[in-house]
Amino acid sequence: MIVDTKRLDIQPLDGRALPAAAAFLDRRRPRPDRESSLRQLQWLLIDNPLASAASDHGLCIRDASGAIAGLLVSFPSAFRAGDRRLLGLGSGGYFVEPAARTLGFHLFKRHLRCPGFDFFFSTSCNAASGALWKTLGARAVPESDAEYVRPLDLGIVLSSFLAGRISSAVATGAVRVLGRCATRVLRSVVRTSARVISEPCRDWEKLAELARRHRPGDWITADRSAAFLKWRYGPGSPNHASDIRVFRDTRGHEGWFSLGETVRGDQTPIRGRVLLDATWPRERMGFDAVLTAVARFAERDADAIYFRPRPGVDYSDCRPWIMRRRREPPAVFAVAAKGRAPLEVSALDMVSADGDGGLPDDE
Repeated sequence: MIVDTKRLDIQPLDGRALPAAAAFLDRRRPRPDRESSLRQLQWLLIDNPLASAASDHGLCIRDASGAIAGLLVSFPSAFRAGDRRLLGLGSGGYFVEPAARTLGFHLFKRHLRCPGFDFFFSTSCNAASGALWKTLGARAVPESDAEYVRPLDLGIVLSSFLAGRISSAVATGAVRVLGRCATRVLRSVVRTSARVISEPCRDWEKLAELARRHRPGDWITADRSAAFLKWRYGPGSPNHASDIRVFRDTRGHEGWFSLGETVRGDQTPIRGRVLLDATWPRERMGFDAVLTAVARFAERDADAIYFRPRPGVDYSDCRPWIMRRRREPPAVFAVAAKGRAPLEVSALDMVSADGDGGLPDDE
C-alpha cells in the first residue's frame, strides 16, 4: 500500500488544538471521563510554570480535512546539575495513525530540532517510541526498565505474582497463609526499626528548600522549586490527591516523600502506593530509613509500595524486604540537543513524578 503523504502535514500544536488532541487520544484509549484527557493536557501544557519557554505544545500530523492523524505533545522541564540549570523538553502522548506511519519518524526528528533546550527526554516510552528514540541517537536511562516492590501484605503480593502459574487452590491457599505469617514479621520489623516519624505537608516553600538542601550534586535532577511543586501536586494537578509527607529521624534530619495510588495485578489485584518522589540527606540518612517512613504510613491501606531505582542510592540495607522486577522496554530515553554539551544519560536522576504524568503513549 502506498500512502499519499502529500495529503498529510506536520504542524505545531497550539492551545486552540488541545480539544482535538484530547479527542484523538481518547479515540485510542477511551476513558470513563471524556473530559479527563483535556484537563490533563491543559495542566501539563498550559498550567506548566515553564510553558512560556516553548513556542508551542508539540507537533501534530493533520490530513487534508484538518483532522489529527498523529500527535506528539511536548513540555519544558527545569533540571539542576550541581549549580547549573538545564532546560529539558519532555514529550509524551505519541501516537500516529497507520495511514500516517511514514511521517512518524519525521515528526520525532522535527521535535528534536526545537530551539532553546539543552536536552530532550521522555519518561513514558514503549517499544515503538523507544525504537524511534534509539534511531535518532538517544540512549535509555540505566535501570529505567526496572522497579522495586516492597510488599506490605506478602500474602496478596505473592498470590498476585503467582496467579496463572499455580492451578491448585490448595497451593494458592498455602501461599496466602505463609504470606500472612511473613507479613506479621515484616510489619514488626517496620515498627522496631529506625525511629522515623512523618507528617503531612503542603508548604511548597519548605518542601522546595529541603529539596534544594539535599539535592545530590553528582546527578541531573528536577529543579523542585516551590512553583514546580505547587503545579505538580496542587489544585488542578492529576496528582493533587497524592500524599506528601515530611519525615524526620531522632537526630532531626528531615526529608519528604510523595505517594500516588495504583492497582496492579489481574486475577488478584494489589492495592499499591507509588513512590512518586523523595528527597533526603543522603550522606546522613540511608534509603532504608526513607522506606521505613513510607511503609509505616502506607501499610494501613496498601498491599505494596512500588519505586524506581535511582542513581547513587544504596539499596543494600533494604534487600531482605524488597523485590526487583524487570519492566521492559526501558521507559526513559534522553538525548542532548544539537550544538549543546553532551548529555551524560547515566547521570539522569528521574523519578516517577517527572515527565508527562501518565499520558498514554504508543503501545
